[in-house]
Amino acid sequence: MQHKILLLDELGDRWGKTHIYHDLRCPSEALKLLYINHPDLCKYFATAHEDGIGFTVVQAGEFLDYDELALPLGQNDLVITPVISGSGGVGKVLAGVAMIGLVAFSAGGLGPALSGIFGKTGFTAATSGFLGATGSAIIGKLGVALILSGVSDMIAPQPQLPSFDFDAPVSGFTGGPGGITRGSDGSQSYAYTGAANTVGLGKTIPVVYGKALVGGHILSTDIEVANESDPLMKFIRPPSLSSVRLNGEELTGKYSTAGGLEARIYNGPKNAAKGTSFALTSDFTVDLDKEGEQEFVPDLGGTAEGENNSLNNTDDFQILFQVAGLVDFVGENDTTKIDGFITYRIIIKERDSSNLVLNNQATIQGLTLKSQKYNYIAKLPYQHISGKNSYIAFIEIIDTGINFNSAVFKIRQAGYNLKKK
Repeated sequence: MQHKILLLDELGDRWGKTHIYHDLRCPSEALKLLYINHPDLCKYFATAHEDGIGFTVVQAGEFLDYDELALPLGQNDLVITPVISGSGGVGKVLAGVAMIGLVAFSAGGLGPALSGIFGKTGFTAATSGFLGATGSAIIGKLGVALILSGVSDMIAPQPQLPSFDFDAPVSGFTGGPGGITRGSDGSQSYAYTGAANTVGLGKTIPVVYGKALVGGHILSTDIEVANESDPLMKFIRPPSLSSVRLNGEELTGKYSTAGGLEARIYNGPKNAAKGTSFALTSDFTVDLDKEGEQEFVPDLGGTAEGENNSLNNTDDFQILFQVAGLVDFVGENDTTKIDGFITYRIIIKERDSSNLVLNNQATIQGLTLKSQKYNYIAKLPYQHISGKNSYIAFIEIIDTGINFNSAVFKIRQAGYNLKKK
C-alpha cells in the first residue's frame, strides 16, 4: 500500500513537500524513514524546541498525540506541520525531540540518523545490541516517558510561585499573606502542596460532609506595614509638649526666628509684663470654629520709638498664647491620634480709620492632650501711624486640622515688652 507524507511550511521548503513510502504500519515508521533519508531533518526535529517550535501530526483531519503515533496508519495522507509552541487553536503540538525518542525506541533502526546528534552508534543500536528487542521496548517506554517529561518542561515550563518579599517593589501580582499558595494567575495552586488557604473575591466556599483535610478560605485580611521612612508615620507618636512647632520650628526659652516670626516658650505667670501691658480681665478663648475676625484688645495704645518716653512702643508689642489638646483623630472609630494644627492671623488696625498696620499669619502644630498646655510668646511689631495712638487687635482662624472637642487656643496676655520671669 502506498502512503503519502506531506511536509508543510518550512519543512516542505527545505526537505520537499511530498514523500511517498510503501507498506507503512504506523506513523512512527513514516517518521523513521524521514529521519533516515534526511539526517538534517532528524537534527532539526531534535533541536526545534530550543527555538520554541513544535509539530502537529494530522491524519484524516485528526491531530495525533504521542501514543497515537504507534497506531495503524490507515489510507489517509499523513500531514506534518511546524508550529510555534503555545499557539492557540492548532491542535496537539508535539515536541520534535520526543518524537525522535519515541520512534527510536519503538520503531528502531535510527542509529545512523542519530549518530550525528547523540554519538556515532546511536542509542537504538546500543540498546538493541545488549538488551534485545524486548529490553529495547521496555527501555523505549521509559525513555519516551522521560523525554516527554523533560520536553514538556522546556516547551511549557511550570510557572514559579510568587514570593512574599514585602521589601521588593510592587509590580503586578506579588503574592499574598503568608500561608497562602498561589499560581501565576493568582489562583490557588495544588502542585506539590498540602492543604492551603485560599483568598479572593467571588470564590465558591464548599460544604464538606464527613472528615476532610482542607485549607480555609480567608474572607478578610488586614495588613499594616509600618515604615519609618514614610513621612506620615513620623507624626503618629505619643502626645507630648516637645512635639509642638511654630511655623515648623521648635521653640526654646530664648527668642528665635520661626518662619519670620520671633517667638519663645514661656513657662512663667500670666502677669509677666514689664512696662505697660494690657492685662485681660480673663483669658481670651479663641473660637476655633468661627469665621471672621475676633477682637481681643479693643483699645491698644502705642507710639513710635523715640516719639516720647512711653514704653508703649509698637516695635515691642508681644502676645502670650496658650494651646492645649492640639490633636486630630483619624482611622476607624477615631482611634489614631495624629498632629493637629491651627493656622491663625493676628490683625491690628488703627481705631479711627481702620487702616491695617499688622497682618501676621502663623501655624502652631503638634500632638498634645487637653491637659498638656503649651505657652509661647510671639513678638508682633506693628506699623505706627503718626499722630495716632489707639489701635484694635483681632485674631482670625484661617484653617484647622484638629478635634474641636479637645483643642483649646487662648490669648492670655497682650502688651509691650513682655518678659520671661
